[in-house]
Amino acid sequence: MNIVQIPTSNINDVWGLVLKNIQEALSYSGNYTDSDFVLEKLKEKKFQLWIIWDKSKSTTLDKYYGVVVTEIIQRKLKRSCNIFIVTGRHRQKWQHLVSELEKFAIDNNCNSMELFARPGWDKIMQNLDYKRTHVVLEKQLNKKEND
Repeated sequence: MNIVQIPTSNINDVWGLVLKNIQEALSYSGNYTDSDFVLEKLKEKKFQLWIIWDKSKSTTLDKYYGVVVTEIIQRKLKRSCNIFIVTGRHRQKWQHLVSELEKFAIDNNCNSMELFARPGWDKIMQNLDYKRTHVVLEKQLNKKEND
């Protein structure tokens, strides 16, 4: 099992494979953006696309386990690699591959990794030496409530 960064020039070649997972992840996280935005940012080289892949399997669908989208964020005093999307099947088989994303971040002069994730990832990432430092809380506002 590997995590493979997809070069910008090959994004269109794998987009059909990852699109459903990306759409589902965005929907589950509140629909604050859409897959067209992700594709645009990937093509602009503002996001990075990774696939979780097992080349020992026989078919493309069997080889494909999931998708990760990262973003390097430069702040005034810190450069961070944000895991924007991480989703797929059989997570237990590949969750350790986050270390490859960490190597990528170090190679790109990042000081830290970050992710805003659903609660289930808290325990998983704690096992990989991540610490909970913030919690994201949201409330949906209806226009009628403010009238």
